[in-house]
Amino acid sequence: MMKTSAYKFSESEIRALENYRDNQKDVRLLSRIFALLMLAKGLSVQDVSKLVGRTEKTIENWFDQYRTEGLASLNSFKYKPKQPYLSINQINQVIIWVTYENPENTKQIRDYITDKYGVIYCAEAVRQLLRRYGLKVLYPKTRPGKTPSVEEQEQFVARYKEIKTSRAPGSVVLFGDGMHLIHQNVPGRCWGNPLYRPVLETNSSRKRLNILGAYNPDSLSLIHCTGEDNCNAEKVIEYLDMILIKYPTAPRIDLIVDNARYFHAKIVSEWLEKNPKIQIEFLPPYAPNLNLIERLWGFVKKKLVKNKYYKEYKTFRAKAFQLLNNIDKYVDELESLMTENFQIIYA
Repeated sequence: MMKTSAYKFSESEIRALENYRDNQKDVRLLSRIFALLMLAKGLSVQDVSKLVGRTEKTIENWFDQYRTEGLASLNSFKYKPKQPYLSINQINQVIIWVTYENPENTKQIRDYITDKYGVIYCAEAVRQLLRRYGLKVLYPKTRPGKTPSVEEQEQFVARYKEIKTSRAPGSVVLFGDGMHLIHQNVPGRCWGNPLYRPVLETNSSRKRLNILGAYNPDSLSLIHCTGEDNCNAEKVIEYLDMILIKYPTAPRIDLIVDNARYFHAKIVSEWLEKNPKIQIEFLPPYAPNLNLIERLWGFVKKKLVKNKYYKEYKTFRAKAFQLLNNIDKYVDELESLMTENFQIIYA
């Protein structure tokens, strides 16, 4: 360690340091200038070290740098940014892998990096890396795994428009489908305080309501045949009878449905032959995106079971019927949701 007498400064050097101090805003550089000025005033390295909160060795290095390279050299911090563990090309490969493989958690990504490149990242480092390249935790959307061709989907849309424009006055077009509404709380996204994360009660019962619905996009109205019995051919006939009763004066009713087996049952076909007023139009297979009532079912589930708990099944059942019987009360919400703009899915 240098002796205090070794730290000698001329009057002109002290004035230059003071002038540099008075025109400097960088706190890091100020601490260096103050350290040199305190040495110039005769303070020991030990005392200066305590006052500026740096080691004695650091104070000595600052003085040596000042003496050998000049005052301006103190403004260079010689910072070398920490190099990432992976090269740019390797990082790009990781981003591509995450984009297409959609791993569930950071552990899977860490394992991939370790297996492929022999580099070990902690979980937080992986999160920071992904965020830096715009990746985040997402809720995936779903689509049918056997989507019909774009041509088949467009043919259906054209057929639907033809039915709508060529129908006789008073005719009705309905979208039909079945839904199973389980007496169970379905957790959904919600705002809340992360310190008091929402905890939802659930039901041990697996009771459910089986619903066959027919939605009219012109009147934003719903017919439904709902109960605990399974949806089968007999239930379909009961459902079709309800549609006839609802529209007694309609010259024709086009009912658009999917290819569920019960719609193709022999007794249903026989019923339709005796009641030609109702014409069934089948959707292309695996095309719920073309069935408007699918959006309505999503709306119903959101209202009834997303983050909703009903201790008793009878309460759940009553709430379901209350909603299904009064869809007209939600016209404002349904007008924007139930537009006849069909989403074409491209494989």
